[in-house]
Amino acid sequence: MSRSARIPNLGGARVFVLHRPHATVQAITRQLSAIGLEAVECWPQLAAEALAADFVFFDADLGFDEQFPWQPGEAPMPLVALIGSEAPGRIEWALSQKADAQLLKPVGNAGVYSALLIARQSFEAGKRLADEIASLRQRVGERQTIVR
Repeated sequence: MSRSARIPNLGGARVFVLHRPHATVQAITRQLSAIGLEAVECWPQLAAEALAADFVFFDADLGFDEQFPWQPGEAPMPLVALIGSEAPGRIEWALSQKADAQLLKPVGNAGVYSALLIARQSFEAGKRLADEIASLRQRVGERQTIVR
C-alpha cells in the first residue's frame, strides 16, 4: 500500500475561531494550543486580519454570510464548520461556504487535529482542481481563436 499524502507540519499556524464565547471555543483553543497553533477568538465577525489566517473554524449554527470578508465559497484558507444542529438549512449554509471539514459540537478533547489535516488537504485539492479547470478553459479559448 503506497502513501499518497504526507502529514504536514502545522506548528505555528494561526487559526481564527469564529464562534460566540462558549465552552466549545475553550475546547478548540486548548487543542490548538496543545499542537502548537495560535488561536484567535472572534465574534460576531472576522476581522480583516483573518485574511492572513492559516485556518478558520466557524459556527455553522449561528453563522451568516456577512461574517466573512469574502464572498460565500471563496475563502482564501481552509474552513472547518462547527456543527451542532442538523437542521437542513444550517447544513446547507455551511456547504455554501464550502467548508473543507467539519467538527461536531459539543467539542470534547479530540477532533481538532484531524479536522485541520482534512481541511488542509481538501482545500489544496480544490485549489489544484480550480487551477486545472482554469488552464483547460484557457486552452479551449485559444483553440477557438485559432479556428476563427
